[in-house]
Amino acid sequence: MEKMTEISAKQWDFITSENLTAGEAVDFLKNGMQIRTFHGNLIEISGNEAYEKQLVEGLYQIKSELEEETVQLDSLKRKVRNWVNGKNLPSDREEVFQICFAMAFGLEQSEKLLIRLTEQGIHYRNGREAIFAYCLKYKRSYQDALFMAEQFVNRGQAKEGYQDPATQMMKEAFEKVKGEEDFFSFLLNYRMQMGDSHNTAYTYFEKLLALLSGENLEEEEKYSMEYIADEYLRLSVPLDKKTSGYSNVQKIVKKYWPGARNIKAMKSRSEDINRKTLLLLYIVTGGMLSEEYSELDEEYLDAAEFLEMHVKQMNRMLRDCGMSRIDPRNMFDYLVLYCLRPEDELFMSERMEALMTELF
Repeated sequence: MEKMTEISAKQWDFITSENLTAGEAVDFLKNGMQIRTFHGNLIEISGNEAYEKQLVEGLYQIKSELEEETVQLDSLKRKVRNWVNGKNLPSDREEVFQICFAMAFGLEQSEKLLIRLTEQGIHYRNGREAIFAYCLKYKRSYQDALFMAEQFVNRGQAKEGYQDPATQMMKEAFEKVKGEEDFFSFLLNYRMQMGDSHNTAYTYFEKLLALLSGENLEEEEKYSMEYIADEYLRLSVPLDKKTSGYSNVQKIVKKYWPGARNIKAMKSRSEDINRKTLLLLYIVTGGMLSEEYSELDEEYLDAAEFLEMHVKQMNRMLRDCGMSRIDPRNMFDYLVLYCLRPEDELFMSERMEALMTELF
């Protein structure tokens, strides 16, 4: 396994320990777990404990230059202070990119922050994000990036459903870019293959969903998306959309938990595949990513080896999709790890349901 920090290793050892009950796992989640914070991430990635002043000034300049926005400095300071104190997080990927520009991060630092805050690295098949990546790499401003993005959009992009290349292929092509002229050639060459959806994630989504929906069965035997969402994916998580009355832990776990509407939208590609849905599908299908031989089929594996093999397989899937690896300091990943240890003859999904029942 990849080398972990002391805190990550401690939390890995706890959640994967033998005979840990669902109650004990949830109690540690509520009272002992050290999750990654916005403040900790910014210090680690920037190497500057006094980053807040630079962040406020950088964001103020960016937002002041946006003609459609009127920004108040006091309001911006309060917003950043809320991030620092853990009251909330940046609202979307665009805001995280703004933070990267404000902090004058390079490409590697920006990729790391995006993964930490959104669980998804730079999407190089998305023209706008590829432009952001170029401008971050060559220390161009956010305004330069917006100008380039506007020019690109006006040239037109492909509609979804086009046989697009995987994001990893686009990233490899981007890495060969040297300078502005080369980058514009890259955009022109791939303009008709750009898109917002993650193709590789969709391929995994379809493969796992097929195991639940019975795509190889007769038409009348196929399960509906409503049935799949309720029977397999809900796992005792409340269906209501309200947030009042829930603890912060419950809110974080519920966030982006897929329902029937989400699964339908992902299936039709009107909504992108999110990381939590992929991991949940992995859990409820028992990690059956391939019909080919896998070491996971062998009976000689002990519980710890079985768990590590599943984590390796999950990480390969996540890496292929440009998503963050399993992290014991990520609240949802912590729960996933608990489900991977084969004990008490319970399926992974039954262990997850026991956790959700305990939590809610």
